[in-house]
Amino acid sequence: MVHHEGVGEPRPRMLTRAARGLFAFVVAMVLLLPGAAYADGPVTSCSDVDICVVVTTPGHDGSPGKTGDDNGSNSHDSGKDEKCTLSDGSEVRCTPEFNRQDHCYYELAVQQPPHGPGIHDAYGNDTSGPGAYYVKDCVINDVGALIWLANPPNKPAPPDPAVLARQALSKMKLLGADIRTAPAQGKPGLIGMPVWMWTIKSDQTWGPQSATASAGGLSVTATAHVSGIAWGMGDGHTITCTSPGTAYDPSFGKRESPDCGYPGYTKVGGYSITATSTWAVTWAASDGRTGTLPDETRTAQAQARVGELQVVN
Repeated sequence: MVHHEGVGEPRPRMLTRAARGLFAFVVAMVLLLPGAAYADGPVTSCSDVDICVVVTTPGHDGSPGKTGDDNGSNSHDSGKDEKCTLSDGSEVRCTPEFNRQDHCYYELAVQQPPHGPGIHDAYGNDTSGPGAYYVKDCVINDVGALIWLANPPNKPAPPDPAVLARQALSKMKLLGADIRTAPAQGKPGLIGMPVWMWTIKSDQTWGPQSATASAGGLSVTATAHVSGIAWGMGDGHTITCTSPGTAYDPSFGKRESPDCGYPGYTKVGGYSITATSTWAVTWAASDGRTGTLPDETRTAQAQARVGELQVVN
């Protein structure tokens, strides 16, 4: 257990003052962790705080310290431990167990007292959920007891898998349809002639496409695929296709597309076809969780020309 070094009158380095009034769990803490509330090294003068302890750096542990080694070089080290300054101006070591928000240390109890339904810790917290007992040892506010926590408050929050999924999604290149039509672009069709629409299928125009992002020991893989393409035909009609469509072959003649086609335009003119692809995105995390992200849309355009059949007598 780390401790606080300040100014003032010497005082014992135990948490007995903090433990008064706390019953079974506090007693359990003292019994289970007999040395947890003591510092290594000599007793020091401390301010009116719960924990009295020396922050030791080489050559600054109360002993004279070395001033040189066998080679005559100076081995005196000022230390590189990070320290936190408290409200009374004193300092404590900012170890991984120290929580800067409440100036308390949280260390996993070496031995875990009973927990479960109907059992509460010294602070009244229910112990039936996931978690463990931690020794909560506060520097200023006379608090020291066993507390049940799912995670110690000084532990970074676990990454949000949905955030990682969005990061993975940002690595992908999702495109609109690579449009093909029959009649082909640049070639005129006829009024009432069926129009075939399709996209050249690839990872970037249809999917599936996957990418992974990781943080804090968690990996999330996002996968995107096109769930459908809405073909705006430019005359007020929209055809929605859930397949990439079928490529036209001249042998098909005037037949309609089996899965993605338009019966035909009814007026002569030029039309702008807009294909809007909807990308559905799912994700799976390394801890077994799964989910979805909002759909992504991409658009592409093509031109169509329609004329009339001219009959020559």
